[in-house]
Amino acid sequence: MSFSPTARASAFAPTLRQVRPTLWRVLRSDGSMAGYIEQATDRFEARRMIASTRQLVGVGDFGSIDDALSCFR
Repeated sequence: MSFSPTARASAFAPTLRQVRPTLWRVLRSDGSMAGYIEQATDRFEARRMIASTRQLVGVGDFGSIDDALSCFR
């Protein structure tokens, strides 16, 4: 199953790079990593990276990949 976000890209909008069939890396407009979104059955789990520690922190579970991506804006 393949998903792609429908949100329009802008200068400040994060973008997705698929890492595995159910895992996407979230990139900031400057190319740095903001976190990950992982599909778990019918939900999408967002995890934000804390740059100073490189630790991933769960942000929440969402019903769509677009909703999960919106928490990185």
